[in-house]
Amino acid sequence: MDGGATILGGSHVGNNVIIGANAVVSGIVEDNSVYAGNPAKKIMSLADFKAKREKRQLSEAKAYVREYKLRFGVIPPESKLTEYFFLFKKNDDVKTFHEMLTLMGNYENSVKELEVHKPAFNNYEEFIDYCLKD
Repeated sequence: MDGGATILGGSHVGNNVIIGANAVVSGIVEDNSVYAGNPAKKIMSLADFKAKREKRQLSEAKAYVREYKLRFGVIPPESKLTEYFFLFKKNDDVKTFHEMLTLMGNYENSVKELEVHKPAFNNYEEFIDYCLKD
């Protein structure tokens, strides 16, 4: 099983949509929304999804750093934290993560989003200190 979604003929998928793995879509999928299931149903707005992910990502990043250090005996290099770089990188210092910004073919939109982004930490070291404190 590949996890792909099935879009039935005659369906219309709007812009800025996330469709869950193995979903079966028929009909109209609204812009800026998240759909999943068989048949696919709207789960939440894209704004709600973003807020939900932002709440969880800091704890996920902390767990990742701790597990990496436990397993390999060193803190992970920045390059291993591609999913979490926005927690500690300022918008003018994201060249290292160019690949992540171009992943979905929307580099310009990603960069525009980063222009207003304020990271939770001033730098990588501060982020690591937070992750490793008890």
